[in-house]
Amino acid sequence: MSVKNTTPLQPRGALLWMQSVQWMVFILANVIAVPIVVGAIFDLSAVEISSFVQRMLLATGIATLIQIYFGHRLPLIEGAAGMWWALFMIMGGMAIPGEKGLVLQQLEMGLIVSGAVLVILGLLPIIGKVRQLFTPIVTGVYLILLCLSLCNSFFKGMLGVARFGHVDGTIATLSLLVVVVVLTISLKSKGILRSMGPLVGIVLGWVLFSALGLNDQEALADTGSAWFAWPELFAWGPPVWDFGMVLTSVLTGVILISNVIASIVVMANTLGIEAEPATYRRGLLGNGVSSLLSGPLSIVGLVPLSVSAGFIMTTGLRARLPFVLGAVLVGVSGLFPFIGHFFSTLPSEVAYAALFTPFAQMIGFGVRDLMGVEGNNRNLLVIGISLMVGVGIMFLPSDALSSLAPWLRNMMANGLLVGLIVCLLLEHVVFRQAQKD
Repeated sequence: MSVKNTTPLQPRGALLWMQSVQWMVFILANVIAVPIVVGAIFDLSAVEISSFVQRMLLATGIATLIQIYFGHRLPLIEGAAGMWWALFMIMGGMAIPGEKGLVLQQLEMGLIVSGAVLVILGLLPIIGKVRQLFTPIVTGVYLILLCLSLCNSFFKGMLGVARFGHVDGTIATLSLLVVVVVLTISLKSKGILRSMGPLVGIVLGWVLFSALGLNDQEALADTGSAWFAWPELFAWGPPVWDFGMVLTSVLTGVILISNVIASIVVMANTLGIEAEPATYRRGLLGNGVSSLLSGPLSIVGLVPLSVSAGFIMTTGLRARLPFVLGAVLVGVSGLFPFIGHFFSTLPSEVAYAALFTPFAQMIGFGVRDLMGVEGNNRNLLVIGISLMVGVGIMFLPSDALSSLAPWLRNMMANGLLVGLIVCLLLEHVVFRQAQKD
């Protein structure tokens, strides 16, 4: 990549560590809520969620360092991809209580296979051709279906239904307050505070829930026994092959290629450099390696987060060393179970509320993609049929497809997957348009 600006001076002494801790806090803000929400969906115990948080911290640090040294080599933090942990939530919500552990094992396999596919694509000069499959219509439909499939989980959590079985006024009020705070900061604040909306919401909600005695008492009671421990591999059990889950995971990974590319473009523009084709290939390769690691570590899949560019723009932290040290601090913190236990006491309702605004934005991204599409009859049919099929399947009762073979049932019961496949077929096969020069 060709550099257009001078290399920033590396800070030293106390300033170096202050900037490193600032990066660490920013990374934590994009990590800690995800395992809490996913753990709640899969009915994981407090001990299991604590271990989940620990593994997420270690994997985030490792994946970020892999990218900065061997991948795209840009100061982009790795974090749980919205599409990946949305997929976890969708599959957890679909699973019957006795099979949620099996679903997690299937997701482990899905991450491994998806990672292998991405590594292969990263070694081949075909990123552009793969990306062409995911037109604005396909990505728009996918994002809208993805967020619609999560509405049930979000509102059950934020209204207290997941905890009490009915709407609880106190939890609903506190959740609304967190949503308003995050939304206000995201829209009205300037500088570094604007990128810290979810973190501020988490801290505020955590304090209020603690003051009212609404914390998870099981999580608070478990203080853990080990001071230092290596995270357990395949904590959810050995990977289990399921064709529908593997197909869904591979499609999710391939769609996220656009996220990798967009993150690199945004960061390159922020730093005033020009990213070469090799930068994108290395970034994709690094993302594939991260996905391969996510399976054995039993975590949600990772992806470069473009919000890193906003953090640099608002803080001016362009030096490489503080970024590296911040990633190291996050990774090392994953080796100390008491840190994972501390973050695992975060109430899931607070996590849902803090992440409500970012996910609402994803629907907006999907609508934005579709608004850029010509409103002719062909495009409207592709969009309408795909959304109708995907949403329609989401409303089917859980036992409606019980007569199908297990592998086919798991695939057909996933409205997100079926809607995406229908959209791909309509866009590129049934109503295929000639390529414009």
